[in-house]
Amino acid sequence: MLELYHSGLTTCSKQVRHCLREKGLPYESRYVELWRYENLSPAYLKLNPNGVVPTLVHEGTPIINSFCINEYIEDAFPEPPLRPEGAVERARMRYWAWTADEIHLQLARLTHARMLQSSVDDLSPEDKAIMLKATPVPDKRERWRILTVGGYTQEQLAAALDNVVFVFSRMDEELAARGPWLAGKTYSLGDISMLAIAHRISELYADKLDRSKFPRLMHWWDRSMARPAAKFVYANGTAETPKRPPTKSIAGIAEYRV
Repeated sequence: MLELYHSGLTTCSKQVRHCLREKGLPYESRYVELWRYENLSPAYLKLNPNGVVPTLVHEGTPIINSFCINEYIEDAFPEPPLRPEGAVERARMRYWAWTADEIHLQLARLTHARMLQSSVDDLSPEDKAIMLKATPVPDKRERWRILTVGGYTQEQLAAALDNVVFVFSRMDEELAARGPWLAGKTYSLGDISMLAIAHRISELYADKLDRSKFPRLMHWWDRSMARPAAKFVYANGTAETPKRPPTKSIAGIAEYRV
């Protein structure tokens, strides 16, 4: 039995939901509401000590980190394959899956600023302190602490966006040289991973996905988003992508309240 603990349209959740859908694998969807910090509840931290989504549980064993989860799915359920046959294409697939994992830190900074800053500002000082105390990983705690004191500077955000756009330039070059997919002829985990990155930028900075500047990337985007699995995964309003609460709260970690 497969269980996926996820938060719908978060970048990493989309990567794993998409992989499972491309494979046609049945799974139990366990939605984790980040706007209530359910990811920091004691019960969830037993599954994922980092307090992030997603977590895949297979026959009782939790697997964490979307990059590792998708590799695990491919190992455990190799058909239909999302890993190319040849060693060179496999290396390219892994490069792009790794790139998505690495650039996600920059993307998270942009997401926090554009999507989360105002909601964090709505938390009381007491609730902010509880949220920070409940965040187990020091680096992640520091990122949230920055949001509680006003957020990132414009210079930091510009640098993060520059890094993401640079990756898009590399994608466009690779697709021109080797397409139609990022690994080459085979649609793979690399495409799934990078599609989630591009999708988030389409929400935050749609003008950066410039068809005149990145024609091959945008052709890849069109073909990727047309896949049936992607159409489901990226849709709003499904059972796996419910509407967020109107405001953030610490309801998921209320037991931490002193």
